[in-house]
Amino acid sequence: MKKKQLWLFVFILLVILVGVFYYIQYALNAKKEEIVRTGIPIGKEYIKKYYRADFIFKSYDYVGSYVNNTVHLIGYIKGHEGQSISIAYDFEKKEVSSVTGPDWFIDSRYPKKIIFPF
Repeated sequence: MKKKQLWLFVFILLVILVGVFYYIQYALNAKKEEIVRTGIPIGKEYIKKYYRADFIFKSYDYVGSYVNNTVHLIGYIKGHEGQSISIAYDFEKKEVSSVTGPDWFIDSRYPKKIIFPF
């Protein structure tokens, strides 16, 4: 009888641990999705303001707070679907830190971004 109780206890403990693990994963994914939902309009507005173009969001790459609080919003410019644009969005400061993409697009920034050669 004692052996059955031990196995039942182990089984219940295992189920609880798996449940906690899945809940933590769900909570982290929900946080990431909220960060992305907040960043998309900010990124689109940045592209509209400085590049005078329409950004279409496709996916994201979450770097996370353990590195530098950045999520990369990946997409393209309307009319240029084959060329990828990445917006580095700092979700702690709620601002765009940089944009990467093809040279023709980066060179179209207005006003030009001043880079100091230090």
